[in-house]
Amino acid sequence: MDIMIGRSRESDHLLIPVLGRSFPGSADPWDASWLRTPVHVRAGGFTADLDARLRLPELRAFRTELERVHERVEGTAVLSSLEHWIELSVECRPTGALAVSGTVRDDPSSGNTLSFEIEGLDQTDLPPLVAALLAVEERFPL
Repeated sequence: MDIMIGRSRESDHLLIPVLGRSFPGSADPWDASWLRTPVHVRAGGFTADLDARLRLPELRAFRTELERVHERVEGTAVLSSLEHWIELSVECRPTGALAVSGTVRDDPSSGNTLSFEIEGLDQTDLPPLVAALLAVEERFPL
């Protein structure tokens, strides 16, 4: 199950495969909310591959904000991870064009970051992204 921002894997994109729970079978809601979510970024001549972990509440909040942005054709949706793996902003401009920018960190304890932008997207790119995030929530309920 993949969450992707971008038109294709051959162009600039952010890809977050959701591989499963970090702590399968955990009865603790905090532990059960963590997912194995490596992050891949391709931006210009740069690529980044991170062995990240994101939480279901982070993805849910991002999905909710994206739905609002799509409905209003304005505003900003933010994905911000607790451990600072990723900070992502998706802003809808009045024309419907999306301004996507972010930073990824290769390790929560290091200062190594990659800042990136993904261009050429518009509001029509939001429904598939929202659908992918909903699919994650359905597959991994809390």
